[in-house]
Amino acid sequence: MCSYKLCVNYFGMEMLYMNYSNVFSDFLNNCQRRGLSKHTCRAYSCDLTKFEDWMKQKEIAIVDKPALLDWISNMQTLQLKPTTIKRRIACLKAMFKWLEDEELIDNNPFQKFHASVRIPKTLPKSLSRSELKAIFNQALTEVQGGNNVSKLTIWLALETLFATGVRVAELCDIRLCDVDLENGTILIHGKGNRERIVYIIDKNLRVKFEKYYKKRHEILIDAENFFITKRYTPASPDFIRRNLHQLVKRANIKKRVTPHMIRHSAATHLLEAGVDIRYVQKLLGHSSISTTEIYTHVSNASLQAVLTKANPRRYINA
Repeated sequence: MCSYKLCVNYFGMEMLYMNYSNVFSDFLNNCQRRGLSKHTCRAYSCDLTKFEDWMKQKEIAIVDKPALLDWISNMQTLQLKPTTIKRRIACLKAMFKWLEDEELIDNNPFQKFHASVRIPKTLPKSLSRSELKAIFNQALTEVQGGNNVSKLTIWLALETLFATGVRVAELCDIRLCDVDLENGTILIHGKGNRERIVYIIDKNLRVKFEKYYKKRHEILIDAENFFITKRYTPASPDFIRRNLHQLVKRANIKKRVTPHMIRHSAATHLLEAGVDIRYVQKLLGHSSISTTEIYTHVSNASLQAVLTKANPRRYINA
């Protein structure tokens, strides 16, 4: 820290071009010590690298409010997604808050700084029952009579995503010790170090877990992660996404399908089945009920589509 402490109070040319990499590195190390997830730390690292590139390109000497506004304007000019812009602002704001808390700066440029980045309200994309059936049938067909570990992993991963509504990053973080086959539960390590329990209710799915567990136990590998690749390394979110994309093509589904769409589909179908929204909130690991409420709009949209198709007035229209 002392490598930049003397000049950090004036966040200008000397600090920017001699020590900002140290600042970013120390901030990321602090995030790791605080127990932030590796996914958050990876996102912070990427965002800070982009900010660093922009500073060098613009030859920014002082990071003040005008510079922040110029940075945000530049991201909007590049037509970055509003969600990406908001995340990068939040990252930089967290870093300056840390510098302020550590008394390494006297003036935080984010103090009384307001920048409105509107995120358009969009309904989460979910899959129809027929699309889900086609995907799961394709996955099942590919694992029958074979020992391809990757295909077995994708097959069970998709079943788990839909049955529990977990995020793909949470799925990949499941460890052997987190799975309790006897009680049919999985301990999920969610965002913000929040833990929750999800349930393997379906008996057939529990049998699938038992078979996969035995298969994985036969391999005798050191990795603690439950889901693995054909190289016996922990399955990553990219591994799940890539294999899902390929599986969807083989199932002759034209749309682009992501693991998050499986999660969306799980929430949508649960609500349409009459499950209380607060139970769905707990299952998905949402800290706020307002995040879960977006799925009620999906259900209402489905209701409108069904009513439009049925249109009972056609029976009385002359």
